[in-house]
Amino acid sequence: MKPLSFSAYLAINRISIFINVTVAYLIIVFSILAERFFPILSLERVHVEQGEFWRLFTSNFVHFGWPHSLMNLAAFLLCALALLNHFPAKQLLGLIVFCCLSVGIGVYYLNPEYATYAGLSGAIHGFIIAGLMRNKRHPYWLNAIFIALVFTKIIYEQQPDYQATHLQTLLPVPVAFDAHTYGALAGTCFGLSRWLIIWIKRKP
Repeated sequence: MKPLSFSAYLAINRISIFINVTVAYLIIVFSILAERFFPILSLERVHVEQGEFWRLFTSNFVHFGWPHSLMNLAAFLLCALALLNHFPAKQLLGLIVFCCLSVGIGVYYLNPEYATYAGLSGAIHGFIIAGLMRNKRHPYWLNAIFIALVFTKIIYEQQPDYQATHLQTLLPVPVAFDAHTYGALAGTCFGLSRWLIIWIKRKP
């Protein structure tokens, strides 16, 4: 099969590219205007209990300061370029919504110690896992190794004596490692659901 030219690739994937660019744009805008947007978009537990359920989703796009924003922005852009650029637009949008909501709901119900949550890192773990499960540019065994490394990182983060001192110095709040777990599990479920759909469609 002849490789697609760059212009042909842009024509086919323009909506997916637009979605990725929009996510990056929102992170930047919400960081520039943090004083206005952080109070109304972050996962403030007390406000969710009062019915502001959009925070379960929007909290993924606001951050605790510029270092937090730039780390997640860079991670998302790398993920988008390496793993998400071949997702059809509907699937990409579904992945983003599913992982972000899963992280928000997981943090809200399973981590009552977090009075406030914000950041995209949890969902990014889901994007990476789902992207690797769909990746066809590399052998399946190589994708499996990368997936195993992501879950090894998550397990390591859950150890009682683990401290992310290199990250903690950049953030004014404790790193929410559990959000990484929720995101990775959401990405796994999304990837498995795609495999299941493909398998069902192939059945005679």
